[in-house]
Amino acid sequence: MGVDWTALEEAIRRSALRQARDVIENHPDHEFYAIALSGVSTDPAEPIELPVLALNSEQALDRDGDSVEEDLGVGDEPEETEEDGDGPDPLNTGHEDDGDDAEDTAEDSADDDDSDGFDVDGELAQLEAEGEAAESGASYYSSRWNPPEWHWCSMELFDESAAVLWREALTRVAESSGWEETLRRYYELLLTVVEDLRVELAHGRNAEIVAYVADDDHADALLRRSLTPEQLSRHFPDLVS
Repeated sequence: MGVDWTALEEAIRRSALRQARDVIENHPDHEFYAIALSGVSTDPAEPIELPVLALNSEQALDRDGDSVEEDLGVGDEPEETEEDGDGPDPLNTGHEDDGDDAEDTAEDSADDDDSDGFDVDGELAQLEAEGEAAESGASYYSSRWNPPEWHWCSMELFDESAAVLWREALTRVAESSGWEETLRRYYELLLTVVEDLRVELAHGRNAEIVAYVADDDHADALLRRSLTPEQLSRHFPDLVS
């Protein structure tokens, strides 16, 4: 027995839309900027799972980010500690040489770096730029676009008994029709669902909501298929060809 793809699509759509509307209606002062379906494994060795629903608002993103900074003490000045001259020096090698050997070693290290062509400053600048992009939300892998980090995340669409039945049906189809072909059709179904979610939810204060299928292994391709050209250009300009 195969999968009734039409029934599965309608079941996912109906459950996702109902749960998303419940969250949105219970938070009338929030501007929801994204909704996603995620959690489907792309590893042939693992079963094809049902997606989970996630959504987030600008207010929740700001609040959760502030909470993390408070917990980590971000922005606080480091505490000043007195140096204990009698204690062990972690940089001391146990030799009492004068500074000449240290200077020679430093010069040799600098020469080695130059000969290898390794640009330390360039590498640090690149890492800093990548970090700033992630913090600002410009990166797909930032908290802004990573569903597991959202305030409303991992919302199950089916109860356990229904989920088991669908997983078993998908597994049988993958065994008979091939894993890649089954997953391709499954993702086409999810892309159709997220498009419907965007159309249904993109109104009023949430008019700019982005709906997409989240998958790190195929992030670029799925974003191009999920977002409108305007949304793609605004949020992920590097993906615009």
